[in-house]
Amino acid sequence: MVQKIIGIVGIVAAGLLVYILNATTPTEAGALGVLAVFLLSYILLAAALTFFIFWLYRVVIRVFWSDKPDTGRQHFTLKKSYYYSSVLALGPVMMVSLRSVGQDGWVQYGLMLFLLFLGCVYVSRQAS
Repeated sequence: MVQKIIGIVGIVAAGLLVYILNATTPTEAGALGVLAVFLLSYILLAAALTFFIFWLYRVVIRVFWSDKPDTGRQHFTLKKSYYYSSVLALGPVMMVSLRSVGQDGWVQYGLMLFLLFLGCVYVSRQAS
C-alpha cells in the first residue's frame, strides 16, 4: 500500500512539475510558483530515491549474500528507505537553491554534505 501511494504521489508531482515548467516563466509564476517548483522537485526526488534505494539494497543483498537465506531482507523496508530518501532528496534541492542565489562554493557544498550525513545518521539511529 505504501509503495502505491509513494508511486502515485511521485507521478502526480512529476506531471505538475512538467506542467509548471512548460506553462510559465519564473517571473510570471512569482514567488509561489518558484516555491511550488522546489516543493514538487523535492517530492519527485524523494519518491524516486525511495524506490532506487530500496531496489539497490535488494540487488546488493542478492548479489553479495545470495548464499545466505535471510540476510538483512527483513531489516530494510520500504518505509526505512523512504526515511533515508526524504533526507537525501534535500541535497539536489539545496544545490539548485544555492545556485539560484549565487552562493555556491566548496564551503557551502561541504556544509550541505555534512548536513545530509548528519540526517542519515539521525535516521539510522531512530529507525533501527
